[in-house]
Amino acid sequence: MTQPYSEDLRERAMARLNAGETIRSIAAALAIAPSCVSKWKKRLAETGALTPGRVGGRKQRTLSGERADWLRQRCRS
Repeated sequence: MTQPYSEDLRERAMARLNAGETIRSIAAALAIAPSCVSKWKKRLAETGALTPGRVGGRKQRTLSGERADWLRQRCRS
């Protein structure tokens, strides 16, 4: 499984962005994808932090709870 980029790298990218560099030039200088820089910019604006989100985990079932129980009973009858 892949590892998220370090917070140090994220902070350096945002410092360059605040200094006026373009997203593409930052990505080229730091050898990362431009989409990473734009996603970090969005994440910083929305949450105020650059910490990476959760990686992996268990996927929730599409149908659960009351609706799942109702459907099971309906299928049995």
